[in-house]
Amino acid sequence: MVFAQEYTPHPALQEFVRYYHIIHIQLDPKISPEQLPTKPYPPTTEQCLYFYPYDLPHSVKVGNQAPEGATPGIIVGQPLTRMNITINPNYLMLKVSFQPGSLFRLLGVPMNLLTDGHADLEAITGKAVREVHQQLPEATSYAAMIRLVEEFLLRKATQCRQAVLPIDIVARQMLRPVGYHQLDQLAHEACLSVRQFERKFRERVGVSPKLFTRIARFRQAYKLREVDPNRSWLDIAYGCHYFDPNHLVKDFQQFAGTTPASCLTKSWLIRISSGDIHLTEARVHKVVVFLLCSPYVLWSILP
Repeated sequence: MVFAQEYTPHPALQEFVRYYHIIHIQLDPKISPEQLPTKPYPPTTEQCLYFYPYDLPHSVKVGNQAPEGATPGIIVGQPLTRMNITINPNYLMLKVSFQPGSLFRLLGVPMNLLTDGHADLEAITGKAVREVHQQLPEATSYAAMIRLVEEFLLRKATQCRQAVLPIDIVARQMLRPVGYHQLDQLAHEACLSVRQFERKFRERVGVSPKLFTRIARFRQAYKLREVDPNRSWLDIAYGCHYFDPNHLVKDFQQFAGTTPASCLTKSWLIRISSGDIHLTEARVHKVVVFLLCSPYVLWSILP
């Protein structure tokens, strides 16, 4: 069984939350560890909370051998490195994707402390989230899970004393990588000097403005190829405002840990053996587009 759906946040939370996303994959509980599918997660421009009510994921960062620590709830800073996640037999992920700077406002955690890393959510928020962890596995529907998480976030939002600043609005605009963002213009729109803008941006988002726009442009290129596998990388490079294709290759090597030519090939696709999943090669692309774990992230199932 495979379920994937995005949910719109409560109106009172939309200044903080971009969207919720649930992925639920159930495999044969007798499946051997060697047959468990692995999903690559290249970086995207977001900071998130993740909840795992059932099986915890087995996550390994590219370049590392030891798995990342896993708990029922984690806060994830701006990722810079591809993560390979092994899908356990009863895998349910509930993701809360935040507006840039909103996790800093909501939890008071400088996001530069979590860049390319994560922390146990309970260690930061205390017993308030412990009740959510206890109730999520007992929820009778996915919508009920969303409500439990949303009630927790609404309580945190009422305690938030940090207003939305111009720099937060600018950061949201930078999610749309249209052309090249001039640093001095961004700083001007944020009503800050260039030095102040860079310092506050790192504190609220976790990385420099330049690196943030690079990741946003990489994700745009990744999306375009995913949606249209026949589109040439040369066309994508110039369509995403890369100076030349070599800069696109450099970004893929840094953020995806592979070259564009090797990306989005069968070696990157999940293979799931399940009694109720039967797909032909002709239907793979439709599944790729439908099962999006996060914006523009590849989810594919092959027989």
